[in-house]
Amino acid sequence: MNDPLLASLLLEDEGTSLDFKRDQYPFVGVNDDDVKSELLKDILAFANSWRRSDAYILIGVEEVSGGRSNVVGVSTHLPDASLQQFINTKLQRPLIFSYEAYAYEKVQIGVIHIPIQDRPFYLKKGSGRLNANVVYIRRSSSTDIASPDEIAKMGIATQESVNNHVELEALAEELHHFLETSANMKIYEEHVSFVSDQYQRLYDKGVIVRLDEDIRRSLRDAFREIRLLDQQISVAWHSGQGSNVWAMNLNAARTRISEGRSKIVAAHDSLMKYLATFG
Repeated sequence: MNDPLLASLLLEDEGTSLDFKRDQYPFVGVNDDDVKSELLKDILAFANSWRRSDAYILIGVEEVSGGRSNVVGVSTHLPDASLQQFINTKLQRPLIFSYEAYAYEKVQIGVIHIPIQDRPFYLKKGSGRLNANVVYIRRSSSTDIASPDEIAKMGIATQESVNNHVELEALAEELHHFLETSANMKIYEEHVSFVSDQYQRLYDKGVIVRLDEDIRRSLRDAFREIRLLDQQISVAWHSGQGSNVWAMNLNAARTRISEGRSKIVAAHDSLMKYLATFG
């Protein structure tokens, strides 16, 4: 979480990727699964929901429909390790999520973050008021049970995520190719071009927007740097080999390769880490 993202979320209404809770979930020191059912059901519903962005449950925030929701804060937090064990020991496979205590406007709120991932998730056996083998899903601002047709479509979406994973691997390979090729500094020998359409195609397809905000920013900075480098090299070679403009732009391109390399490395490493985690 960060301040700009939280400020943006406070202006949104509840839906398939956002929920506000004024009070903390009863969890610490609670042994009754009936009492913990609301927390478990909410996390499951968001994990299974149809959405194009990460989901957030903001605890310590009072909803204001049509306006900016109020940050009231909480005095206690959910221990992430205990919460992970509570949720994932009950499901048919691990669900990726996190709990974070976040300071904002002189108070602390709780942030449950649920990335987009393969679905469906359901309980191996009943827990409290929740039944086994039932796929709970978020609809608008409420929780419901998914229909058989919806569950079937989740399987189709899972295959789509596999395809997206492969395409993101190709994007990572493109960054790796840039790092290897640019290190040889052969731009004085031939008119090289480092950009393909892979990044823009995945952006237009909606794959990039589903990634974590930090990864999106890192990729955007990296490919902006590569495009600027390509433009500089293109201007040089179109000005005629051996000319002053040719030499000036290629010298500037060589400097850009060196100074911008850290951005490309950061983008490649963050994407590889994502692929390893969600693969």
